[in-house]
Amino acid sequence: MNKKLILLVEDDPRDCELTCMALGKTGIDCQIDTVHDGAELVDYLFCTGSYQQRQRRPQPHLILLDLKMPKLDGLQVLRMLRRARSNDQDVPPPIVVLTSSDETDDIVQAYALGANSYIRKPIDYASFHTTIQQIAKYWLSVNEPPVQRDHAQAGGPQKKP
Repeated sequence: MNKKLILLVEDDPRDCELTCMALGKTGIDCQIDTVHDGAELVDYLFCTGSYQQRQRRPQPHLILLDLKMPKLDGLQVLRMLRRARSNDQDVPPPIVVLTSSDETDDIVQAYALGANSYIRKPIDYASFHTTIQQIAKYWLSVNEPPVQRDHAQAGGPQKKP
């Protein structure tokens, strides 16, 4: 099995720690990269700023995105990514909004801007742990992602990542 790359976008150190612990217990061979605000996420994905030395490949297999963050919030990030997706031939990774917000406007906007799922963070540890494991198992093991087009063979057969 290929190692799966998860990008965790979370400004709360406690939630970062709990999420990483839960992901580590899924049995899925994964690497977790963490960024702490929306601006850092944009730099990570587009290899700019402090991530200019990062190779654009591999892109994450899954992005776990908090909404309420400093600098750029999750909805601002989703807007930017939606604009970027229209200019990019790559298949974007699934984005799961993982947030404490249960505001109807946030939910509607997140889906309208391209989020693949919206999950409110459970408050108690056991539920949080279970939710994170279910997210990872679904998006990294059960879900069948679209094939990534090989730019060198844009008109030819498609390859799975």
